[in-house]
Amino acid sequence: MLEFEYYELAVPPRYRVDLAAYMQTCDANYCRLLKLVPALESGKPAYSGELPASGSCWEFDASSSKMGAGKKAIKKSNNKMIIRVRLLETFRYTSTLEISISYGFPQWAPAPVMLVRMYHDAATAEPLSYQGHRQIPAKSHLPNADMYHQDEKRQINEFLAEWLGWCLQPGVVARTSDFLCVD
Repeated sequence: MLEFEYYELAVPPRYRVDLAAYMQTCDANYCRLLKLVPALESGKPAYSGELPASGSCWEFDASSSKMGAGKKAIKKSNNKMIIRVRLLETFRYTSTLEISISYGFPQWAPAPVMLVRMYHDAATAEPLSYQGHRQIPAKSHLPNADMYHQDEKRQINEFLAEWLGWCLQPGVVARTSDFLCVD
């Protein structure tokens, strides 16, 4: 009698959205944004006595930050890493920001750009788009036409947290005349 060996294929567990962890990152991003740009806080007047106008821009020179290996790479090149936070629109309970990085990116690899909406009533900040991709689902099936990872939205949110964390590192200089941006 013949004996057959059965092999089970390893099937990875289904991806489940961890909403609590996602929202925790959004809430932390809101706090980071307010620490960087206090003028964005709803209900608190800016220096001029009103909320900042649409089009206001804050820049952070992260070229001299103390981020370990990144510092060496930046020092060797002549490019400066500038992180820009630009206010696109502001309402009573929400603000929409465009956050971008400039660092001598080649033409075939455009500089990262992210749209972020701050919800002042809920004290949270959520990425709306990344590199022009909007309405990114919280969970994507694999494979998909847009080539998103299963957890693409979570990864973009954590990437925003890294950008903002980079701005809060010692040695990062706020390049703006708005004294509210300086710690």
